[in-house]
Amino acid sequence: MENKSWPKEIDFHSSFGIWPFRKTLDITPAGFLYCGELFPLKTISRLRWGVDQKRGGIFPKIAYVAAFGTETREFTIKTKQKDFYEHLTQRMWRAVGNRIMSEMLSALKNGESIPFGDFAVADKGITITQKSLFGTAEPLFYEWESLGWGIVNGNLVFTPVGEQTNLLTSASFIWTDNLHMLSVALALLQREKKKKLLSSISA
Repeated sequence: MENKSWPKEIDFHSSFGIWPFRKTLDITPAGFLYCGELFPLKTISRLRWGVDQKRGGIFPKIAYVAAFGTETREFTIKTKQKDFYEHLTQRMWRAVGNRIMSEMLSALKNGESIPFGDFAVADKGITITQKSLFGTAEPLFYEWESLGWGIVNGNLVFTPVGEQTNLLTSASFIWTDNLHMLSVALALLQREKKKKLLSSISA
């Protein structure tokens, strides 16, 4: 059944930046209209966002970053306005985030492996490629039931179960495409009694 409130839930109209470099972004059921160029929702294949914090002086410099992209192009929005950033990322998620996550789960169910930074996600777990003392790459596979995960300082981190200080691998939300979708999927998997297949959460 079609969600009649969905068009209002994704509706977003903004202009940002400093003249004469001011830019515009509109999000509607027709797509993402960025500086007059329309990208239909079905062409948006990746999202990422996060807080970029740089130390220096008494107070840290904080910028809020959100990006969206197609298979071949990417557009990044930076702002110091937290309210604008939160409003934008909520609309981005409602517009295409759920669909991207659903497609990700379908790909995993079909046996595909999806890279996220230094690790790759499969339906049954993750593969981490670690370098040995001799410089050769050794892929190590961990099933979901053997892993713990969480969010630390803007990163999605993985550890062995019961060993929270033993970091296996991590990825940054601000720089890694679709990591937020993976994080939501993992949060849903965490609720399952048997953590065998990530795609099981869509059943």
